[in-house]
Amino acid sequence: MKILHICAIGATVETILKPQIDYFLSRNLLVEIACSSGIEVERLQQEGYVVHPIQIDRQISPLLNIRTIYQLAQLMRQNQYDLVHVHTPIAAVLGRIAAKLVGVKRIVYTAHGFPFYEQSSFLQYWFYFSVEKIAALLTDLIFTQNYEDICTARKKGLCPPEKIVYLGGGVDINRFQRDRLSKSNQTQLRESLGIPTNANLIVGTVGRLTRKKGSGYLVEAAAWLLPKFPNLHVLVIGSQLTGDPYPFQTELIERIHTLGIEQHVTLTGQRTDIPELLGLLDIFVLPTFHNEGLPRSILEAMAMALPVVTTDIRGCREAVVHGKTGLIVPSHDSEKLAAALEILLSNPDQRTAYGQAGRRRVENQYDERFIFQRLSEFYRKLGIVLSSFDLAIQNP
Repeated sequence: MKILHICAIGATVETILKPQIDYFLSRNLLVEIACSSGIEVERLQQEGYVVHPIQIDRQISPLLNIRTIYQLAQLMRQNQYDLVHVHTPIAAVLGRIAAKLVGVKRIVYTAHGFPFYEQSSFLQYWFYFSVEKIAALLTDLIFTQNYEDICTARKKGLCPPEKIVYLGGGVDINRFQRDRLSKSNQTQLRESLGIPTNANLIVGTVGRLTRKKGSGYLVEAAAWLLPKFPNLHVLVIGSQLTGDPYPFQTELIERIHTLGIEQHVTLTGQRTDIPELLGLLDIFVLPTFHNEGLPRSILEAMAMALPVVTTDIRGCREAVVHGKTGLIVPSHDSEKLAAALEILLSNPDQRTAYGQAGRRRVENQYDERFIFQRLSEFYRKLGIVLSSFDLAIQNP
């Protein structure tokens, strides 16, 4: 049987979808991908994945969007997929329209955080909710990454209650495991990044360099903290994607220089050695004010036994247990972010306790194998036939 995953960019496939795709390929399904072309697509194709480059704009652009629907419909008609699985807001809407037009029998959608959320303006909320409500009519199942989205969807009447189900989020807990790190390799990595030898406290974040991820608030918080913690260093892991509708890298660099803390901040750019980079940190920070679903970066950090400081945003407040695995602060507030960081920077025992509790939480709730198992069950209910071996893990 054949499945087509649709998302806007190849980075989504590389950072989020590959484990799912690999799992279902191992279950003797044919799994293909449609997304915009780019270096990530080239890498995926070189690795043997079947990727169809189709331009999927990440902003509402009627003429381009119509062309995308036409090209997706052509692809689906030619390949006769048994199920289309869509991701990311605009790609998800366009993909569902195309699938419905050509009569695909099974259409599912993973909402990686609904695009309507509490920080939206009234008009933004109403618009995106209306679009999602209409698109839900074209969808057999909607998967959410957090329970809050299910509650909101049911309360607002987004779709019939039975159509929306919890999928969750997960990480490879074997890859993201502190015990597997080599001390000598970590020392070499630190040196290669140019982190000063006297930097004995390192905080960091992982994610695209976009304003909504809040790295600007992190560097402002660092400037507040440096008089008390002069050996503090900040690691910003990630890059600005080509064609990002909200570029931020130049603004962030200018902000760092304005604050005069360039000797205390390292921008790593795009990296694939995330476990090793997280291994350098004492505290993980995600000061986002975006429409998060369930931030993978937080789950990866907790898997690496790191305490987490994050914002009171949907998804973040579900992943982190305030006062047990980390601290939750208001968004858009570098002073309160600094205050939370100061608590943990001053207390190594508390950092260790939060980190260990976070690791246990990931093992019990966010092992990626739980996701594979849930998806398998959802696919089976829709008539997708899988090979018969079972996962060596049970749902909690």
